[in-house]
Amino acid sequence: MADLFKTRVMAGKFRLLILLTLFIIVILARWIGNKAFTKHEMRYDPVTVMTNENPSSRSFFENVKSVVSPVVQTRPVVSSLAWQAMSVDRPGGVSLNQTQDVVLWRSIRKGEIPIYRVPVFTYTPKGNLVAIAEGRRISSKDFNPKIFEVRRSTDEGETWSYPQRIVDDGKSPIKRSSYIGTIFVDDTTATIFLMYVFCEFCPTRSLMLMNSTDDGITWGRPRNITDQVGKEYATHPSPGNGIQKKQEPAKGRLVVCGHGFYNGKGLVLLLSDDHGVTWRRGAFVRSQPFKMRLKKGAFDPDECQPVELPDGSIYIVVRNEKTYKKYHCKMIMRSFDGGETLPQNYTYLDQALIEPRITSGLWYHDETMFYSGPKHDTNRRNLYIRWSYDHGKTWTSEKRIWEEPASYSTLMMLPHDKRHLYILYERGHKTEIDEIALTKLKISSENDRNE
Repeated sequence: MADLFKTRVMAGKFRLLILLTLFIIVILARWIGNKAFTKHEMRYDPVTVMTNENPSSRSFFENVKSVVSPVVQTRPVVSSLAWQAMSVDRPGGVSLNQTQDVVLWRSIRKGEIPIYRVPVFTYTPKGNLVAIAEGRRISSKDFNPKIFEVRRSTDEGETWSYPQRIVDDGKSPIKRSSYIGTIFVDDTTATIFLMYVFCEFCPTRSLMLMNSTDDGITWGRPRNITDQVGKEYATHPSPGNGIQKKQEPAKGRLVVCGHGFYNGKGLVLLLSDDHGVTWRRGAFVRSQPFKMRLKKGAFDPDECQPVELPDGSIYIVVRNEKTYKKYHCKMIMRSFDGGETLPQNYTYLDQALIEPRITSGLWYHDETMFYSGPKHDTNRRNLYIRWSYDHGKTWTSEKRIWEEPASYSTLMMLPHDKRHLYILYERGHKTEIDEIALTKLKISSENDRNE
């Protein structure tokens, strides 16, 4: 009987030892798993803050150190050889002087269309100007039913046509509405395009494309191109300009940058190699994590504006929606293959371009890159145009356009007029969406002033 009792005690102790061992193994496995996951997260750092050296040669911890340290002189993540090839010495530089200011839309906050917002702007194949804005029914909220109105100028902005409606949601339910997007020109076929999204907050959104072949006077019916790019990449074409590449690689390609998807955040480049007949997706950059609701500080590239540089690469300025790494400044991305990819090691935060989470204008002309946006980290006011002589490496000059509240803006130049820059933007005295105005600025160079 005593032996049986001793056997049971030993068996109980053995079982307890086994359970304790299993518990230790489980704890150890979870610790190792968490450590491996943390290392994986550390290896995937989508954005690097601009510094004076190439972060691709540093460890992750060195990159983190550069993030938390103040940066005075900023520089993108490119090799020194690349910058030597791109940089251009400009001993004189340019200045901007206002020559014209006109209000194109006013938000009267009553009647059928109380609010006008989100202007887009382009030159036309015949050298005229076309501006389009959203008219929002009910209130200023994004999800209200809308109209799109077009105004044209044939005398370089001196006078403007009466507004013409080209899209009208009618009295559709809230959220089942259109959202203005990207305007661009195919110079080969003399066609103006407007790409936008319908029902952005619906489970299935529609990517729409419409065009004008008579210089913006009349517009065809919108066509749904969602099936061409795929449901997963039916994005919101960002307010601003698309581009047609003038240099290789992919000369003649149409490129549109869009943000947001039905099931997550991020950006995508949409590409057409047959003058807008068919479209496909190119580079795709996910938010981290890839989902609809993200916490502050997450990697969330949003509204984006591309330009082509002389070497054929594409430079994109991106809204930093969740203030990644708690920086209130623009993200920059680059493509060197016509928009097929956006390499991670050419993605960075440009601390010189502070922003209050907003879409901004971008235009490249004659070795000068112009940028427009509020020069404030949290408030939409104090709108500036800034410019760079070294393809966005440094921003050395600026001009204030509007000191009071101001919001979305877009930049443009006429192909035949190299002496004037136009900015179309939201502004006001009480709020930043009181009106949509056009300001025309004369570009003067040091040589002009010395003559």
